[in-house]
Amino acid sequence: MKRATVIRTLWHWHRRIGLLACFLIVILSVTGILANHSSQLGWDRMPISSQWILDSYGFPAPEIYEGISVEDRLWVVADKQLFLDDELISTCHTSWHSINPLNGIVVASCPSKIELFTTGGERIEAINALPESKLIKSGLIKNDDRLLLQFAASQYLLNLDSLEVEAVSGHKMLTEPVQRASAELTQSLQNQFRVHDLTWERFVLDVHAGRWFGGWGWLLMDLGAIFMLTLGLSGLAMYIIRRTR
Repeated sequence: MKRATVIRTLWHWHRRIGLLACFLIVILSVTGILANHSSQLGWDRMPISSQWILDSYGFPAPEIYEGISVEDRLWVVADKQLFLDDELISTCHTSWHSINPLNGIVVASCPSKIELFTTGGERIEAINALPESKLIKSGLIKNDDRLLLQFAASQYLLNLDSLEVEAVSGHKMLTEPVQRASAELTQSLQNQFRVHDLTWERFVLDVHAGRWFGGWGWLLMDLGAIFMLTLGLSGLAMYIIRRTR
């Protein structure tokens, strides 16, 4: 095959592959730069707030929010987030499960900790040293100003003033009346919905690797890498052929 024909054929495919690869190259380049600087941007710690991205991962915001009313304000548990009305006041690594008003304060519990708040939402204290791991539920019992802690196979009464615990058994928790959030409050809480394990860094890396695009996304990004390799080789081949005239 003549040299001119080879160069023309290479240039023909070089241009077309370049056009096909352009979109993928932009995605790979931009996400690569962002991923490389995610710690400086703070994206490695920043949960995603965009609902359409959360929906794409299968994390739609809850449709219904319910909570405990204390002094005409609603304390709402939304997975790992704890709200007083529409103000985020605390988070937990696992889901919050209990809110209890007790002796003029509000006690919120998740499997790994207990937090004490004023009725205005100011944190008083966080209790991380629990008698056992994986607190299932906390609540009140009749005629006692201590907090009942329910674990998988045991119960304890916790004095919130002295932090002393007493092993007990057979106690039944009192249930607090649950109140549904208004439509306006529900909308505000949905706008603040977060999945704290899903950060912007994770999203950027998933786009870069093609995982975010679904089952064939990784193949699409592999194809982009092959396109870039082809562009490099075809460009080098044309340069060498022209230099050896």
